[in-house]
Amino acid sequence: MTSNEIRNGLYFHAVIQGRDITLHLPRAIRPALAGLPGRSPVFTGRGEHVDALLGEIEPAIECATRNVIHLVSGLGGVGKTEIISQVAYEVLRRGCFPGGVLFIDLFGYDGQRRLSQERALVSLLQAIGVPEEIIPEDLQNRIRLYRSILAAYAETACPVLVLIDNASSVDQVSPLLPSDGVNVTLVTSRHTLNIGARIHELQELDADSSVDLLRNSLRVARGVDDTRIDAEIESAHELSRLCGYLPLALQICAAILADSPMRPIASLVDSLNNAHSRIGALHREERDVRAVFDLSYALLAEPEKRALGFISFSPGVDISTAAVARLMDASEREVEDILLGLSRAHLVVQGPTWGRWRLHDLVRLYGLEEGEAIPGQEDAVLRLFDFYLECSRAATGVLGGAAEEGSLASREDALEWFDSEYRNLIATVRLSVNQPGLFGYAVELPHRLARYLDIRRLFHDWKDAMEASLMILRGTENLEFEANALDSLGMACRELHQTPSAISYHREAVSIARAMGNGERLARHLNNMGNALFQGRDFRGAFDAHSEAAALFAEQRDSLGFARASDNSASALRELGNAEEAIELHRESVRIFRDAGATESEARALSHMGSTLQEVGRYSEAVAAQKKASELLKELNFLGVAGYTLINLSSALRGNGDLGEALDVIKEPLAIHESGDDAVGKARALNQRGLLYTDLGDFERAAADFRECLDILSPFGALIDAAYAYANLGRLYGIHERPVEAIANLEKASTVFSQFQAEGDLLAVRRLISVLSFVVPDSK
Repeated sequence: MTSNEIRNGLYFHAVIQGRDITLHLPRAIRPALAGLPGRSPVFTGRGEHVDALLGEIEPAIECATRNVIHLVSGLGGVGKTEIISQVAYEVLRRGCFPGGVLFIDLFGYDGQRRLSQERALVSLLQAIGVPEEIIPEDLQNRIRLYRSILAAYAETACPVLVLIDNASSVDQVSPLLPSDGVNVTLVTSRHTLNIGARIHELQELDADSSVDLLRNSLRVARGVDDTRIDAEIESAHELSRLCGYLPLALQICAAILADSPMRPIASLVDSLNNAHSRIGALHREERDVRAVFDLSYALLAEPEKRALGFISFSPGVDISTAAVARLMDASEREVEDILLGLSRAHLVVQGPTWGRWRLHDLVRLYGLEEGEAIPGQEDAVLRLFDFYLECSRAATGVLGGAAEEGSLASREDALEWFDSEYRNLIATVRLSVNQPGLFGYAVELPHRLARYLDIRRLFHDWKDAMEASLMILRGTENLEFEANALDSLGMACRELHQTPSAISYHREAVSIARAMGNGERLARHLNNMGNALFQGRDFRGAFDAHSEAAALFAEQRDSLGFARASDNSASALRELGNAEEAIELHRESVRIFRDAGATESEARALSHMGSTLQEVGRYSEAVAAQKKASELLKELNFLGVAGYTLINLSSALRGNGDLGEALDVIKEPLAIHESGDDAVGKARALNQRGLLYTDLGDFERAAADFRECLDILSPFGALIDAAYAYANLGRLYGIHERPVEAIANLEKASTVFSQFQAEGDLLAVRRLISVLSFVVPDSK
């Protein structure tokens, strides 16, 4: 089992681009990449190293020479990861780092999987629990946010132990180091990196410990009756010497012996001696490891050699049994036996869950070299990429409501498949970008991923994947695909509240589709552009885009597309002051969706109609629409969208005078958005609850909710939600006869409203400021 855990969720303040923000960090964090590695049952010869590290990293120690950064350096395969894993599990057992342990593998010596600073920080921030849309775009602000979170844990007596594995350079690791002087970091590298760390150079095992490792490994595999090590102690020492006393090589030799219980140790020594005479070095300092690999490789059956070579070409972090079966063009049952054989030989490592497999980076390099001599590797890679593409199409179809396909019998199955594979899919996109013959995968896979990344709120991954796709398509004649990539990229930017970028991408997609004369695609792109314009408060532009889209969908006889565009145009029409006509458009859209069985779209349209009904004071109808919408969405398990609908329901109940029920309802969206890491959703729910507390005369709770709402929204820049929260806080101060604070917050609201050309809201706020100015005490 693998785990990362940060306990005792807390609120913290950090400065991002000059703004204070507040996040509520969860008690448990998701694994960063692969999670904390498991402990070896045959760990030996390193007890003093573990004790030394534990003694130096104990947070309670206070001395002038204490260092909070520790570097464990040494050869590949010497056991650096095992050392820090042993330390981590002991730390968790003792509870001396109440904040928990955070782990990330940088793959620094693997050119294909090596993590950049930016990607590593995104993974760590996601693991800690930071919502995707809050993660800053630029490197410096990602560093600032990451370090601020860790500092907040330290300030609340919950220090965190950060494990950074496989760092290849100072540049790669430096941004990941905490700067608070309390949280402790353990870094592993094959190089002695100048990062201001206490250096722990890990050498090969000594002779006796190497023999102990062989003995313990055989006893674990064969039981205490396997006495070959003690019966041939001199040969065991010679075998250890030939392995260079390197744990990885020793474990491979132990696996060879375990597979052949009658084989004498001397026989393996003879074979290894012969291997040395004909084998070059993988790397100069790892000459003996290459010899061990060759010997182990020579004992493999041809299918096992083929599997190892092909797996090495896989671009992802790990690989499933089903994917290996496609690589090898064989059955899963056959492949599973092959993988278990490779696992027993320590050439493949079983992943944290059954059916997933990983390679040590040295083994992967070895496999790449040997795999070049295996015929059919190019066809194998194409089969793997086709497999990923076919499964992505099926999973996306299921998420979109299509019938079950293969093992994907439900929406949950589709999400689970994507959960396991989406990093491999993104790695496939990145590899395909650099291979002209693979461009097709880089073009289509991001589109297959988009629905999943939207559901899981992995908007940065969505944006990155679409940018990679667009980079290939720019300047080609694939205008249709280019427009699709621009449209999808615009949607990702809209979810990240990068509204100007979203509008720009959508405009370009619309321009291409218009030039091509493709009415169906133009309608789709116009509808999405209208949503971005609506978010940017350009309601006239949104109405025009949605209206044109509706007309085009009607020409195409696409009733569902027509209903979506009509529903969206109705929302824009409401904001333009024509709510009665908007209600009729909403109602017709709801009818079309209901007749077609498009339940999700029906629920969204009901919620939109409820907001418009509320606008004209038809509160009881608004309540009924929002209740029905939220019920449908919860039945579909679209909890994130349901959370927003429940906020609307609470607002409608407030308008209807049902403050108690409104306060009770708002609890659910707060819980939904907090558990789903939806910062904007949580902020909107807090703003709504603040309004309810204002109506109930509870100044302290109302003020606290408005302030927390503003803290959450601050990293997003100028959002209209912040303007409403400032205005509501200013109104609260005005009600309680505190005009100075009231005017200060209303002026902030005015500034934000002016950026969105929100004339009605801006006028109302300025009137309030004018009224309150008459009662501000003379400062003189």
